[in-house]
Amino acid sequence: MGWLPKVIEDALPDPDQVFSYDTVKLVRILDRRLGCIYWGVQSLVVIYMVVIVFGFNKAYQDTEKSSGWILTKVIKPQFDDIANISWDVFDTVTNPGESGAVFIPTRILVTQEQTQDNEWCQDPSVPCKVDTDCKANSQKAGREKCENGYCMKRQWCPAEDRDGVTTEGRTRTHYLSVDKVELWFKTYVHFHKFALDVTTADERGQIRYPASGANTYRLMDLLRMTNYVPEQIIENGAVMTLNVMLYCNLDTENCEMKVETASVDHASGFNHVHEQIYYDNGIRTRDVYRMYGIRIVSFATGFGGKTKFSQIILQLSSAIALLGTAELIADFWLTSILPERKHYTEQKIALAEVSTD
Repeated sequence: MGWLPKVIEDALPDPDQVFSYDTVKLVRILDRRLGCIYWGVQSLVVIYMVVIVFGFNKAYQDTEKSSGWILTKVIKPQFDDIANISWDVFDTVTNPGESGAVFIPTRILVTQEQTQDNEWCQDPSVPCKVDTDCKANSQKAGREKCENGYCMKRQWCPAEDRDGVTTEGRTRTHYLSVDKVELWFKTYVHFHKFALDVTTADERGQIRYPASGANTYRLMDLLRMTNYVPEQIIENGAVMTLNVMLYCNLDTENCEMKVETASVDHASGFNHVHEQIYYDNGIRTRDVYRMYGIRIVSFATGFGGKTKFSQIILQLSSAIALLGTAELIADFWLTSILPERKHYTEQKIALAEVSTD
């Protein structure tokens, strides 16, 4: 650089070193150790791509995850513990107001023949000793009167008395068996990317778990999957989720169905009230059914895969790139591990100066 002072030129690094260019020098090294490492790594890459990527993961397919809906049909009646009477499915299995949910009762409190004709009666939830214990926020809702240890309240009479503590109580408790209850799931999933519908709603018969492709499960099996003990939830009920997973190979139009369950709440449980109102001798009357039981919120999820040429090219490109790691590992072993590494390095790396004349 003749245009710079000599002192500065001596202090600067050699531009040929800074802007040097590295090119590949092919050296055939007659060493079986390096050959085993090189071909061994390449073999592992090929096995990984063929067995794991293409075989198990099916990475040559374009995939889509989609959500759908599920219909649950409860099969077989339940029997109570009082007279071993069968409770019809239409009387016990009620929808508590959520799409995709089903409710199976375990304990039912039945209070019959409630009327508002005699609108004041004992309230089991408000015990008292004297009339002054029965202070009401409104005269329309209650009055200061204690009768047989409970405050009088304006309500449907007789009031629900689950423990039978009042003299007017007509509430009976029924415990229902759940060991024979079965659930038949009918699912539907739409794959938007592939414009394809997958459904089990057209299946005419039941396939009971644990058979392959099962669509019908015993409630006891589902509780076991959720780690619920039936004796722990029979009093207050529980809430659980159920997800029907559809793993579909759209190339062969074959789907594998799997059911997963999870616990939501069993400490506070779940209950809802169902009532039947009618007129008896012109008097408006109702029967109240407070149902404690298992609420199952159901979902359907589909995973679809279909072969796509671009995915094949992508995976083959990845395989070619991974094959290059064999050379990197062999070079590292050559220059850093082998006892003859200094000699091999001298043969592998050579400096060549280009004349500027």
